[in-house]
Amino acid sequence: MIRRYKVEVTTNNTGWVSVRVPAVPGVHAEAHTHEQALQFAATSVISHLKSTAASGGQIPDSDVDAIVVDV
Repeated sequence: MIRRYKVEVTTNNTGWVSVRVPAVPGVHAEAHTHEQALQFAATSVISHLKSTAASGGQIPDSDVDAIVVDV
């Protein structure tokens, strides 16, 4: 199943990039680069959603429309 979630990305004054996923409470990732922070967040979301599904919980619906391209 494919889900797409809006993320909130911030960078603090020391350069750390933080990612929060509002539709999936409790998921937060930090890294030195934007790309790495997004990768960590994606891994955390997958883990969280698998755990939620395994325990009978409901997986949040996608909250954005998006396209992904690789040029």
